[in-house]
Amino acid sequence: MTQPSLRERSKERRRRAIQLAGMRLFAEQGYDSTTVAQIAAAAEVSTRSVSTYFPTKLDIATSSSDAASNRLTASLSARPLGKTVVAVFLDWMRHEPDFTDQEEWQLRATMLSNNPILASTGTPHSAALLRVTARAVAQDLGDDPASMAVQILLGVLAGVVLQFQLVLRDASTEDEFLRAAHAALTGAFEGLSDNRHYQM
Repeated sequence: MTQPSLRERSKERRRRAIQLAGMRLFAEQGYDSTTVAQIAAAAEVSTRSVSTYFPTKLDIATSSSDAASNRLTASLSARPLGKTVVAVFLDWMRHEPDFTDQEEWQLRATMLSNNPILASTGTPHSAALLRVTARAVAQDLGDDPASMAVQILLGVLAGVVLQFQLVLRDASTEDEFLRAAHAALTGAFEGLSDNRHYQM
């Protein structure tokens, strides 16, 4: 596997510094109150550099959630025959901490908690995830993606994902959350499925 060049590593460090600086400021003083100039100063880069890596302030705020959405979309798209949507979501939640370090996770949780509007802001990444999830849920239910049952389950899944991003990371909390998510999702699918024996 080819190792990233020095230039690529430098660019990634700069992007990362901007991302974390923005998330930290959004968490501390609010999304609306934070300016691109403040983010640039905190990351020790120019405002032009901020715009180069993140065209808008919203792109910084949603970057971490979008990356997580992309990984979940990929998992759903590649799910093997017979693996349920619930199983895919639970596997994603088990492995997602491997991709997001403690600092970013804590900043994202605080930022979303202190800026509820960001949790409901749609992006092209979240729209793609919604489309893929709707198709997968419909397949599991043997229903139409536009049906009421599918729409209700999409809401339940979205709520679980949001709460997952708000959970503070430690082993006991994660285990407790996964158990609760397993019960909630399985119960929701069983309740709305034509097959009352919906299984993991």
